[in-house]
Amino acid sequence: MDLQLELLPYHYYNTLGFDAELIDYIDHVDDSSVLKKTAPLYKKGGRPPIDPRVCFRMHYLYFTRPEISSFRELVRQLREPKNQAWRNLIGAPNLDKVPSHSCLSNFRSKVNTELFYAILFDLIAQALQLKDFLSPMLTGIDSRPVWANVNGYKHKRCSCPDQNTCECVKTFSDPDATIGVQRTRANQNKFFIGYRKHSIICPSPKGPIVLFSIILPNDTANVKVMLPLVELMTQIDGLKVDYLVADLGYFDADDQKEALL
Repeated sequence: MDLQLELLPYHYYNTLGFDAELIDYIDHVDDSSVLKKTAPLYKKGGRPPIDPRVCFRMHYLYFTRPEISSFRELVRQLREPKNQAWRNLIGAPNLDKVPSHSCLSNFRSKVNTELFYAILFDLIAQALQLKDFLSPMLTGIDSRPVWANVNGYKHKRCSCPDQNTCECVKTFSDPDATIGVQRTRANQNKFFIGYRKHSIICPSPKGPIVLFSIILPNDTANVKVMLPLVELMTQIDGLKVDYLVADLGYFDADDQKEALL
């Protein structure tokens, strides 16, 4: 990191401000593939769209900065004069060039999950080429609960005139959320409403790094998760894993055979 900070004079940072966590991205990541992969999503002619790389980098900030809770909050903070380093990162150094939250939402609606994974896997492939950055020889699978923002108990949300006799299913305000079980901890209920995030993790010199994750309903058995994760790993160029570690909840006899193959 010291070497990277010397790439630009310190008075530059003192003038504009900087975020050390963003310097690695600016100096080492080539996200030009975002242009190539998203080009078919935009119609030719008319007003030129916002550079997709700007929207993608805004997503990078949104998912990595814990103080940012929404697209609106992200845009508000990007337009604060003190956050010049963030504007430099997304490629919109001028305040009036920061896209609106609706532009970011539109980008999110155009780019589906599979395309996001394709972009992510390209970045991981770049990271694998950096010397002594990732050590994927030993990787692990683990999960954690993701709580949903629901408003109370399940209710019928249909338009039937008599909900007492209709056969419509009751759901939470988040219709995809389910009831799951988590480890018993102090001051926490054993049951929670939401999802479960399953992640592939590998070592690095500065600690474990999550390569990617998938979020599934709570009632999805772990034995049905391992093979989809392994299949996603095979889509990353240059990723070679010798040992995959998971707790016994991810294994059954058939999955062990197929995963080994």
